[in-house]
Amino acid sequence: MTLLNLGLGLAGAACIAIPIIIHLLFRRKRKPVMWGAMRFLLEAYRRQRRRLTLEQLLLLATRCMVILLLALALGRPVLESAGALGMGGSRQVYIVIDNSLASSARTEGGESALDRHKRSAAEIISALGSSDRVGLITLGSPAADLVVPASSDHGAVRSMIEELDPTDAGADTLGAFERLRSELEREDTRSGTVLVAMLSDFLLGSADTASPLPRIFENTDHVQFLAKRPVESGPGNVQVVSVEPLRPVVFTGAVGLDGPTSEVVRVRLRRTGPIVAESGVTTVRLRVAAETESGDSAFGPGAAQTVVRWSPGQSEATAAVQVDLSAAGRAIDSGAAALIAEIDRDAIDGDNAYRRPVALRNVLDIGVIARRRFGPAPRIDRLDAADWLRLALRPTAISPIEVTDIEPASIDAPSLARLDAAMLTRPDLVDDDGWLRLRRFVENGGLLMVFPPAEPNVHLWGDAMQEHLGLSLRIAREATAHEPALSLSGEAPATDLLAPIRDELSDLAPPVGVFRTLAIEEAGAGMETLLLLSDGSPWIVAGSPMVEDETEAEALRDERGLVVYFSSAPTLSWTELPAKPLMVPLTHELTRQGVGRAHGSWSSRAGAAASAPARTVELRGLDGRAGDASHAVDERGRTTEPLRRAGLFHAVDARRMGRGFVAVNADIEAGRTDAQSPQAVQGWLAASGLGTPMWIDGDGPRGAGTEIALAGEQARSPVSLPLLIAALIFAVIELIMARFFSHAFREERGVGRRGAAGGAA
Repeated sequence: MTLLNLGLGLAGAACIAIPIIIHLLFRRKRKPVMWGAMRFLLEAYRRQRRRLTLEQLLLLATRCMVILLLALALGRPVLESAGALGMGGSRQVYIVIDNSLASSARTEGGESALDRHKRSAAEIISALGSSDRVGLITLGSPAADLVVPASSDHGAVRSMIEELDPTDAGADTLGAFERLRSELEREDTRSGTVLVAMLSDFLLGSADTASPLPRIFENTDHVQFLAKRPVESGPGNVQVVSVEPLRPVVFTGAVGLDGPTSEVVRVRLRRTGPIVAESGVTTVRLRVAAETESGDSAFGPGAAQTVVRWSPGQSEATAAVQVDLSAAGRAIDSGAAALIAEIDRDAIDGDNAYRRPVALRNVLDIGVIARRRFGPAPRIDRLDAADWLRLALRPTAISPIEVTDIEPASIDAPSLARLDAAMLTRPDLVDDDGWLRLRRFVENGGLLMVFPPAEPNVHLWGDAMQEHLGLSLRIAREATAHEPALSLSGEAPATDLLAPIRDELSDLAPPVGVFRTLAIEEAGAGMETLLLLSDGSPWIVAGSPMVEDETEAEALRDERGLVVYFSSAPTLSWTELPAKPLMVPLTHELTRQGVGRAHGSWSSRAGAAASAPARTVELRGLDGRAGDASHAVDERGRTTEPLRRAGLFHAVDARRMGRGFVAVNADIEAGRTDAQSPQAVQGWLAASGLGTPMWIDGDGPRGAGTEIALAGEQARSPVSLPLLIAALIFAVIELIMARFFSHAFREERGVGRRGAAGGAA
């Protein structure tokens, strides 16, 4: 119909020349034939010439306008497409397509859900007219408005849809609707008809109907909302939910430890979809990647594996895999490594692997910040806090821990840079500069343990610690003596910092007496209680510093660094802990687990910007769906753009030296393949204010809802009714003017007047 209208429009415009040609033909000069009364006629013509010319010009303009309006009415689609008639007659069609992790689910034939969505989008575009415009928004978090405002170049939009690939992120429906709302609020969008087509299977991973959408849209009477009907059954899917080594810092056995160092790694799995009702078997493989001395990356030899057997109705399982990290450490000589757990291939590939960076160490460097003691070793009852800590850290000559002594007045950045953790036993001797250097040490991923000094009675250093370290922690200024002595509670803490000795705490903690404490008056948000006293008050707490986020202008808790506060000095005058069996395991596990947490796992979820180690300028992809892509890192240590695909990345600095590994894992919640009812999805979408969607049935645009919407293109008249009415009005005006300006009409008027005069006579 578009080509026919174009031809009619051009032909109609050309017809404007017809009245002009007729007018010019009538004005051709003929050879005058003189006769007797001609001079009287010429005199009369000279008197009426101006009026006759004006009448002729008015008739000519009116006739031209009739033909022009008729041509414009017939050529309406062409004019609308060119924007000459505005957007009132055309539509803007926005395709919201799901390219989240769930869209990668494949059928037995190998076709993915995204392939079906792309085919539906192409067929919808094919059903549109040339005057319609098409926009494109993708759901893979964060939602992206690829074609906004809508474009009239249907071919370009179709090409962009064909190039879409599934991401490993969740579906950002809220973000997509917010972008769509901004577009619908534009003036030229509100004046026309808008069609929104949402293409998704609406599995639980793409649309969690248990979490209602907020009301986003208002005044959407001009919007037609279509959505693909939810699938009746989703595919079965097995996911790797997490990979957790027993300890986040692994010693490689390079300091004389007996035998190879084997680490037990817990791999959590989950099943979703119809396969939960079935029995099954899943093979779990675990391999190691590490940095070489040159800063490059390499994969360790071999892979450990185990088998998980599923019972009908079982949705979760945990596999324990023992991996020889010391062998990997000797082969690769690494300071950073990553555990990669993989399972058998299934419907969704993105969540079949999980990557977990870990720290490999030959030794841990621990700094004890205290006054140095000179002279012979004192008796056991005269040992100070630093002495007891050194003994606990190195109970034997062969130990994976090295101890460095630092004077409180000589805290400097080079000394702290070599340490994994620092134990501060004399905080009262640290000045403001020292506290600032300790803060930077913690922010760079260090562990700081703070103990109250045993000597002073008044402790004013607590204010400086709270201010400079940014902790939501307030401690007393005077120590409290407990008579009779309190004891430690044997209650197992809900923290991973003491997980390796959690089961033994009920036996080891109660025998420990506590005589004095510098009490914790307030432990705010972000502070975690590790051990309690018998009266229920906290004895050991831990937390990370608060940092100021410049982009959001609010305080946020840093993901890295850890501060642990003991409310008793580790001396026999304050507590029996130094002489009890709990002292060594408590010190070692807090150190190892604390260093691991402070260092950070450098793991993030697909769909967000990833954090990187200090001084990193670039992340280079090593494996996974991210491939070998590179991503720039800004000065805040975060990638400049969100990473939508999972993979293991090698962090490099400006000198192209390795800084460790960064893992980006699939959004596990996005891989849930449970099907949802159409009624639940309709209610969930309608809550946004966009209206209740009409379903698109099948893979193409031939569902009942789509036919109703797309029928507007065929049902809409190809002729512009307003222009046609205007042409009719001008035709009536032309008829009246032609009658009024004609000589016959004047003669009738003249005869009528003469007849009336004769009758009167």
